[in-house]
Amino acid sequence: MNNLLKKLNPAQKEAVLHTDGPLIIFAGAGTGKTRVITYRIAYLLQQGVHPYNILAVTFTNKAANEMRKRVTDIVGAASADAIRISTFHSFCLYLLSCEAKNFGINPNFIVYDAGEQINVIKECMKELKIDDKKFRPISISNKISRAKDDLTTPEEMLANCRAKGDFYNQTISSVYELYQKKLVSYNALDFGDLIMKTIFGLRKHPEILEKYQERFKYILVDEYQDTNHAQYILTKMLAAKYKNICVVGDDDQSIYSWRGADITNILDFEKDYADCKNVKLEQNYRSTPKILKRAWNVIKNNGGRVSKQLWTENNDAGEINVFQTFNENEEAERVVDTILINRQKGY
Repeated sequence: MNNLLKKLNPAQKEAVLHTDGPLIIFAGAGTGKTRVITYRIAYLLQQGVHPYNILAVTFTNKAANEMRKRVTDIVGAASADAIRISTFHSFCLYLLSCEAKNFGINPNFIVYDAGEQINVIKECMKELKIDDKKFRPISISNKISRAKDDLTTPEEMLANCRAKGDFYNQTISSVYELYQKKLVSYNALDFGDLIMKTIFGLRKHPEILEKYQERFKYILVDEYQDTNHAQYILTKMLAAKYKNICVVGDDDQSIYSWRGADITNILDFEKDYADCKNVKLEQNYRSTPKILKRAWNVIKNNGGRVSKQLWTENNDAGEINVFQTFNENEEAERVVDTILINRQKGY
């Protein structure tokens, strides 16, 4: 492990060596955050933490697989396989599968994908005689998903809409209510249910929550700036007993508010954990000084951001060309064309 620590810069090493208590790592783009997470896991194991007691959560299967591969390369397959490394949804699927009967769920439940969700919503709209030209099924599906991200039940959504006199969303809440009943009759959960029902089950059964708090004494969450309310509540519940929670993220890369991400989760982390340690990864290994300077001129204008500025020891090379395109498709074509031209020139 000492050889591995030599590969870390001072800030990275500080994050790896802080094992107990809450830790937030503000990691700018290209600053080696995945290396820090994997080395931190390896260091925890070296300090005697059992791999069975570690939970590492990220947002995509690809990211989870990459993290698992890197951990395996450092600590070996036997230890890596005993660590729970997964997405939020995969973790909740695992927990619900273990606790289905205790949570009042049929253990043989199935998980519907987005297409299957839309089909059930269309069924509900037909039964409720709702015009699909005024209420698009995909829009209703997104509204239901956001409600579940906020841990809002159909009954709560309906009551809120009635109190506000919001007819449009009151109609959606009626679809939501019937949709949930149909999922139960089909013995199915959707992606939003995985997290929401996990939280509701753990709230109802504190003895089961304590079991998983004892199991996962060390929790690491990647891309924390992209967590929604439900994901925030879940990690807070699991970490409540030991508070050995490490979150990694970059407030300047929070772009998923449209799908429920709440930037205040990362900005307010230190309010939730008063004794939290704060580490900033600012040394960039991916870009050149010119690129970082241009990016800084844009990013510094973000409101409510953490004070950090990326820097690099990389040499400057080439020039930065700025161009304007009509839309994202033209932008992609322009980038690809530029890459092909540069390859032909031997760059």
